[in-house]
Amino acid sequence: MRLRNSAVPGVDPVSGTDIGAQADALARSIELLNDEVHALSERAASLQQAGHAEAEWLLARFQTHRLALPDLSGPSARILLQASFSALEEHRAGLARDASELERVEAAAEQARAEQARRAEVARKEAEHARARREAEAARQRASAAPVSAPKGPSAQARPRASGQPLGKMSLAVAAGPGRSSSRIPMQTQVDMTSDSNVFTGFSTNLSEGGVFVATVNLLPVGTPVDLTFSLPGNTRIAVKGEVRWTREIDDRTPDVFPGVGVRFVELGVDAAQALHRFVASREPLFYPD
Repeated sequence: MRLRNSAVPGVDPVSGTDIGAQADALARSIELLNDEVHALSERAASLQQAGHAEAEWLLARFQTHRLALPDLSGPSARILLQASFSALEEHRAGLARDASELERVEAAAEQARAEQARRAEVARKEAEHARARREAEAARQRASAAPVSAPKGPSAQARPRASGQPLGKMSLAVAAGPGRSSSRIPMQTQVDMTSDSNVFTGFSTNLSEGGVFVATVNLLPVGTPVDLTFSLPGNTRIAVKGEVRWTREIDDRTPDVFPGVGVRFVELGVDAAQALHRFVASREPLFYPD
């Protein structure tokens, strides 16, 4: 049976105004889609330049979502409009999926950057600690290379200082407090010293019940309160609060004289005081000229 011409479906006639309005809406939607494609492509390009291989694939995917406005001047304008709007929705859905994948890659890249920064910070701190250990070891070796000898026996006399012998450049000490007149004993041990703004390690060269000299290149101003921690022979650990009473700076003219700080004990626990007393009482004191 032959179909009459009137039974064959055709394109419904539309007014020029209707086609024009739909064409304008399609043009705006395509422009917005292409703008989003451009923005996502720039983000993917940045990741690609940073060396992320997945970004190259995403960059290619984004380019497939670019659309161009079709020619709507022919008799099939309505069909083209419907097909273009349908394609627009498909590209929007695909672009949303690819955008989610880009966010995942960006999150992974940010996590990698954070991990790299953390490792760099750990390496920096390890380098600082290694430098501090080297400085402390160098100070210990200098102290070991020139030990202070004390006279022995009850008839030992004070050793007079040779005329003109330099003692290094020293700061003026504040008024001596109680304990300064106690006997000083030669002792070499690591001393951890902490102030409000510094934490470092030095080595003692002599000790008394009232204070200690700490050989270190990290000099603190006179009057600075410090916390000291060190060990006496026999692994007796001492923790004491002190105050810097005087300092000795580095002097190129006397390379064998250690720079450092003289610290007076200002707060000492009973156990620590007794341990210091026993140690000092069991050793021969150093003698210094007045």
